[in-house]
Amino acid sequence: MTARVKLPFHPRTLLQRHKNKGKLTLRDSTAMAVGGMVGGGIFSVLGVTVALAGHLAIACFIIGGAIAMMTAHSFAVLSLRAGKSGGLFVYLREAGYPKIGSYTSWLLIFGYIVALAVYAFTFGHYAANVLGLSEFVAKIFSLLIMLLFLIVNLRGVTASALTEDLVVFVKILILALISIIGILHFSPGRLTPLDNKGLTNVIVASTSIFVAYEGFELLSYDYDDIDKPRKTLPRALYISVGLVALIYVIVTFGSQMLVSDHVIIGQKEVAFATVGRAALGSVGFWLASLGALLASGSAINATLFSSARQINEISLDKELPASLGKSHSGLPVGGLLMLTIFGGAFALLPNIIELLTFGSAMFLIIFGITNYLSYKVSRTLLQKFVSMTGSLACIAAVIVLFSQLLLHDHSTLLLIVISITCVSIAWLGFEWSKSLRSVQRD
Repeated sequence: MTARVKLPFHPRTLLQRHKNKGKLTLRDSTAMAVGGMVGGGIFSVLGVTVALAGHLAIACFIIGGAIAMMTAHSFAVLSLRAGKSGGLFVYLREAGYPKIGSYTSWLLIFGYIVALAVYAFTFGHYAANVLGLSEFVAKIFSLLIMLLFLIVNLRGVTASALTEDLVVFVKILILALISIIGILHFSPGRLTPLDNKGLTNVIVASTSIFVAYEGFELLSYDYDDIDKPRKTLPRALYISVGLVALIYVIVTFGSQMLVSDHVIIGQKEVAFATVGRAALGSVGFWLASLGALLASGSAINATLFSSARQINEISLDKELPASLGKSHSGLPVGGLLMLTIFGGAFALLPNIIELLTFGSAMFLIIFGITNYLSYKVSRTLLQKFVSMTGSLACIAAVIVLFSQLLLHDHSTLLLIVISITCVSIAWLGFEWSKSLRSVQRD
C-alpha cells in the first residue's frame, strides 16, 4: 500500500519544506495568518462597514476582533489537545463527533468557496476601476484571476519565500502609509455625531463583515510544520488576530478622516482607492489599488492552495466524493477545479454585500461549532469560559444576521438558505450512498 503523504495547507509551508525541511517560525506563522485575513479584508469591507455603521465603523472591527480572538483561543486549545495537524474536521472526529465533523467540513469548504468569491470580486472591481472600465469588465477580471491561479496551482508553481514576505509587507505598508496620513488630518467634525447610524446598525455591520477575519484558522492545519508548535501556534494566533484588528481600526479611522462617509459609501466596492487618492493624489490611488490587487490576488492563491489540500485530505478519509480528491503528480486537481468553478460563479453576484454577508454567516456558524467543541474538551474554568463566550457570541451574531436579512434583504437570505440546503442535501445523499455501499459489502 502506498504511504499517505500529508500535503501542506499553505504555500508558505511548502516553501519551508523545500528549504532544508525548515519549520515555520513565529514570524512565518504570524505572517501567514495576517496575510490570510488582510488578503480580502479591509479592501473588501471598508465601504460596506461605513455604509452600515457610519461614524462608529471602527467599533465593528473591535467587536469582530473580539469574536475572532476568542475563536483563536479555541483553535489553540483544540490544536494543542490534538497535538497534530488537521483542523476542525479532525478535532470533531477525535472528540467522538465524526458525523458532525463530516458535515462541518462540507460547510467549511463552502465557506472557502464564498471567501474565494469575495477575493475575486474585489480583485475584479479594483482592476476595472484602475482602468476606468465597466462592471461587466470587472466580472471578467474576477473570472480571469480565478483561472490564472487555477493554472498556477495546477502547475505546482510557488512563489519564493522572499516574494511571500514582500507581498505581505507591501500591502501592510500601503495601508499604514495612507492611514497615517489620514490620522494626521484628524478632525472631530468628520465623526460628528458619533452614533449617527444607531448602535443596532453597528451590531448588524459587525456580523455582516466578519468574514474579514477569516484566515487565522489555517494555522491549525499545518501544526506539524510549525517550530515548537505548543508554544508558537497560540502566540501566532493571538498576535495575528490582534494585529489585524488594529490594522482594520487604524485604516478605517484614517479613511474617515480623509474622505466623507457618503463618498466612501458611493465607492463601496473600491472605497480604499478613493481614500488613497485623497491621501496622495493619483500616486495614492495607484498605491491603494496596487495594495488591493496584491492582497486579493495572494488571498485567492493561498485559499485555493489550502482549501484544495483540505478537500484532498477529507476525501482520503472517505468523507467527500472520491472525484473531488483526485490528484495528479501530488496536486489536488479535483478540489482545485471545484473551488475555481464555484468560486468564480459566486463572484458574479451583483453586490459585494451579498458575498460578505454570505461568507460571514458561514464562518460564524463554523466558528460557533469550534468554540463549543473547545468548551467541551477544555479542562480549566478560564478556558471553558472563553470558549463558551465565543460560542454564544457567534450564535448571537448569526441570529442578528439572519434576523436583519429576514427584515430587509430577502434575496440574500434566500440565497444563503438555498445554498446551505443544497450542501445539506448533498451531504445526506453522500452519507446515504456510503452507508448503502457498506451494507452491500457486508
